[in-house]
Amino acid sequence: LVNGKKCFRAMNTHFNSIRTLIVDDSTDECVLLSAELRAMHSIKLIGFVGDGVEAISYLQGVEQFNNRELFPYPDLVLLDFCMPRCGGMGVLKFLQRQFHRPRVVLWSNTMDRVSVPTALRLGADLVCQKPARKEELMEIMRRIETKIFRCAPVVSPSTRTTTSSMPVHLPAPQLITVRNR
Repeated sequence: LVNGKKCFRAMNTHFNSIRTLIVDDSTDECVLLSAELRAMHSIKLIGFVGDGVEAISYLQGVEQFNNRELFPYPDLVLLDFCMPRCGGMGVLKFLQRQFHRPRVVLWSNTMDRVSVPTALRLGADLVCQKPARKEELMEIMRRIETKIFRCAPVVSPSTRTTTSSMPVHLPAPQLITVRNR
């Protein structure tokens, strides 16, 4: 018999890295996120763009993003809610009309301005507070990997989680919402 943990680790080696695009108007936040995400073996950071207009161009593979070898289509988009020209909700509206689309995490520093039900209806897979610490980012990325990409249930006492099929309220101030496809 194989220990469950060892079996899980062996299973992880069969998965490709999650190609991740960061969409955020804050260069400082992009640099910090990039540094943290590059340290994660399950994540392959493919780039970052500064607003929703650039994100849509990237996803369409047009203008400066027309070379898919240099600008591969992402598996995951980490999407800021509030940006100039086109915010996160605008990108979600665009993606809603697409046949093939990446998984999307919509996050914000100001969650009180985000309509979580609307974001989920538009196709966000996860809606949460933008992480302020490395540990928070690691928890969010672990949830994304296990709940969204690996389809394994996740229970963590450090956050409150809501999925579209079953709400689970855990004792913490942070809200994370996952939409099941």
